[in-house]
Formats: sequence, C-alpha cells, structure tokens
Amino acid sequence: MNWPQQLQINVQFINISQERDGRRAMEKMKVGIIGCGNISRIYFENLQKYDEVEVYACADLDISRAEARAAEFGVPKGCSVEELITDPEVEIVVNLTIPQAHAAVSIQALEAGKHVYVEKPLAVTREEGLKMLETARSKGLRLASAPETFLGGGIQTCRKLIDDGAIGTPISVSGFMLSGGHESWHPDPAFYYQIGGGPMFDMGPYYLTAFVTLLGPIRRVTGSAVISYPERTITSEPKRGQKIKVETRLTWPVFWTSKAEQWARSLLALIQWAEPRCRISRFTAAPVHCLFRIRTASAVR
Repeated sequence: MNWPQQLQINVQFINISQERDGRRAMEKMKVGIIGCGNISRIYFENLQKYDEVEVYACADLDISRAEARAAEFGVPKGCSVEELITDPEVEIVVNLTIPQAHAAVSIQALEAGKHVYVEKPLAVTREEGLKMLETARSKGLRLASAPETFLGGGIQTCRKLIDDGAIGTPISVSGFMLSGGHESWHPDPAFYYQIGGGPMFDMGPYYLTAFVTLLGPIRRVTGSAVISYPERTITSEPKRGQKIKVETRLTWPVFWTSKAEQWARSLLALIQWAEPRCRISRFTAAPVHCLFRIRTASAVR
C-alpha cells in the first residue's frame, strides 16, 4: 500500500538516537514530560522500561504536582513548563497537557529544538496541526502523536490478514465507542467537554488510526452533531457534585471540519476512503465496551 508521505510514521526512539552527531547510537535520550495529570502516570511507568530513553524532567502549571510526580518516579527534576522547554539537556518533550494547549506547547518545544510526542489529539484545529508539522519540518525535528496502539499485535495481525487476502476485499468498517462520560470516573473531567475534547478527539483517534492502518487514508467525512446535555454533574472524586458546562456538541453524526466543537458522545461518520479497498464507514457510540468491525465483499455476496 503506497500511502502519502505525510501519513508515514516512525515512532522508534532509536532512529532519533542514530541521527545525533558525535554520540553513540544507543546513548539514552533525555525526555521531559509536560503535564503531570491523570494520564501521566502510565507514561512515567512505561518510559522507564526502555533502555533508549531517560525521563529527566517533568513539568506542570502546578509546580507542586510536577515535583510530586518527580519524587514518585525518581525523576531528577520537577519544574515549570518554561524551565523544562529551555533546558538543553531535554531532547524529547512528551506533551500531556489538555487538548487546547497541545499546539502551543508543542510548537514552543519544537522552536526550542526538541522532538515532540503529543497526546491525542494532535491539535484542536487543522490550522494548528499544519503549523506544528511545518515547524517540525523547518527545524528538522520529529513530531508524533498518540495513539501508537496500531503497532500492537492485534491490529498488526488484522493488517496481515487483510493484506494476505484472508477475509476478502474490505468494503466497509464500523467502529463503536461504548462508554459513559468521563464525569463518572475521571478525577478532573471538565477538559473532556471543552473545545478539543469529546469522544471523537479523545477516543476517536484509536479507531481512525486503526482504520487508516488497515484500509488506507480517508478522503472525505460528513456528518453533524448536537449537544444532548448542556450540563454534566461530576460523580467521581474528588470533585463529586460539581457541574460542567458542555462545550462539545453531542450525539449523532460527526462532521469532519477543523472545529473541535463538532465532536461528542454519540457519533456516526460516513467515510469515503482514498483507496478503493473500503468505501463507507460508520462510527457510533453507546455505553460499555470498545470494538470495530470490518465488512468484506465476500460477506455480502
């Protein structure tokens, strides 16, 4: 499958190591994590399992939270965002800030000469995303975004089966996000209902990345959305009882534009793929588990 150059992704730290002048290819690269919230713990845990990198510093708008994470995981430095970005020892920035800050923080890090890995979504508008890509290219740096789950054994096995013709010719794919709102479990869920949040930007990347990996680039998406509940009540701790004003639109078809407010809790997207392998896809949401399903020509004969 010949994909456009911009869709070809390399996420191996070792390849970056090999490009550094005057250094051993396997020398550890120093990583700085920006954003020490709920999702950061798994990054601290997993990054410490790789010989190629060292978590050297972490930062947060709340410096005490950065210092607490540093103490918890034995990280040498807990500091402000500005201090981390300007530290010459940091070579890779892992950006775990809220979606609305993804572009600004990533561009600041790129401008400072750091490679960047950012949590999903890459940015909340197409324009921001393009600016991030252009900044990385102009600086000769790597820019990558979550999710990397398409590299896992499950999706890679599916890809091999499709490439080998084991299931026939794919003609459609359906993805289901079956889960309730973040207010029922996340300790600080307000971001999920702000611009840049919602299930399409927060969970959709898992499905769309899998779809593109298995079936190729997407050419066009259409849809629409509404806000089904203008206010949500937090039932998780420690903010139980607090109200959240919903800014992301909720329920029914997705309309793929650069406006983050188009996404929300229940989604249906009609996708025409750039390659003839798959023409139409649906992406919906309802309570409980996560899955996607591929329909093939042999299944409808």
